[in-house]
Amino acid sequence: MKSKKRIAINGFGRIGRALTKINLENFNFELVLINDINPNVHNMSYLYKYDSTYGNTDDKVSHDKNHIIINDNKILYLSESSIFDIDWKKYDVDCIIDSSGVESNVLGLRKILDKKFVKKGIITHSSNLVDNEIIVGINDDEIKPNQKLFSSSICDANAISHVLKYIDSCYKIQSGSVTTVHPWLSYQNLVDGPSKSQITPGKMWTDFSLGRASNNTLIPKKTTAVSATEKVLYKLKDKLLSFSYRVPTDIVSGSDITIIPKNIPSKKQLIDEFENEFISNPFVELNYDSKISLDYKKNTHSCIIDMQWLNVKNGIIKVIVWYDNEWGYSSRVLDLVKIIS
Repeated sequence: MKSKKRIAINGFGRIGRALTKINLENFNFELVLINDINPNVHNMSYLYKYDSTYGNTDDKVSHDKNHIIINDNKILYLSESSIFDIDWKKYDVDCIIDSSGVESNVLGLRKILDKKFVKKGIITHSSNLVDNEIIVGINDDEIKPNQKLFSSSICDANAISHVLKYIDSCYKIQSGSVTTVHPWLSYQNLVDGPSKSQITPGKMWTDFSLGRASNNTLIPKKTTAVSATEKVLYKLKDKLLSFSYRVPTDIVSGSDITIIPKNIPSKKQLIDEFENEFISNPFVELNYDSKISLDYKKNTHSCIIDMQWLNVKNGIIKVIVWYDNEWGYSSRVLDLVKIIS
C-alpha cells in the first residue's frame, strides 16, 4: 500500500519550483515526476538550487540524465511539449499539478483524466475548462466526488476573497474597487519589445505597454483578480471594479480594497470583528507592525491583513492586504491536493 499520494508537476517554473520546495519541507506527497519544455535537466536542477528570489537552498541538489535528485529524492525529469505526450500509465500518479500556465495543457490534462491514467488534476490559473474552481478556505466544501479537474484560481483571488466574503456576509457589499500591485512576471521584458502571452504561446499582448521595460517603472494593466473571485463568490458578480500595476519588484503582492457596504460599521467595530473572525483562520494573518512588502516573503498565508491601515470613513471601508504571490499561493495548491485526495 502506498504510504503517500504520488504527484507530478508539469511546468517547472517559479510556481513549480515553489511547490517542490514546500512539499519537501513538509513531506506531504511523493513527487515522482517533473515535466518541463526545457530539455536541459542540469539547467533545471541549477535553477532549483540557486534562487535569486528566495535564496539558495540548503538541500543537496544534483542530477543525472533523466532525474533531478534532491537529498534522497530521485525525481524523474521529462521534457515533453504537451502533457498528453507522456505515457502516464507507467508512473502510477494520483494527481498532476499543471503549473505551466499554458491553456492547451488543460485540455491535455482532461484527456488524461478521462482515460483514467491519473485520478485528479489541478491547474494553477483560472479557467473555464475545469470541473470546479477552488479557493481553499472559501469554497472547498463545494467539491463533489465525481469532479476530477480543478483550478486553484490565482494568487490575487486567493488573497482578496477572504476579506470580500466576510465583509459581504456582515455588511452587504454594494460596490467597490480592488487595485493590485503585482511583481513582474517572466513574460515581461527587461528592455522594450513585444510582450508574449504565457497562457497562449505565440500570441502577443495587444496592450503594448506590457512589453515595455519592467525594471524601473510601474506598468498599468487589466487584472483578473475580481473576475476570478466572482467564480467562487457569486453574489459579488458585477459589483466591483478592478485594476492592477506591474511593479519593479520580484516578489510579494498587495491589494488595496475599497468597499461601499449597505450596512456601515464603525472603525472599532470592524477591527473587533476582523480580529474575532480571522485570528484563528489558518489562511489569514493579521499584522499590526509597520512592515514593507519584503517582510512577507515566504509567508504561507493566502492573505495578510494590514490592520494599521484598516479604516472606515464616510461610508467607505478600506482594507490593505499583502500576500506572497508564489509561496503563499503554492501552499494553497498543495492544500487543495490534500483535499481532493
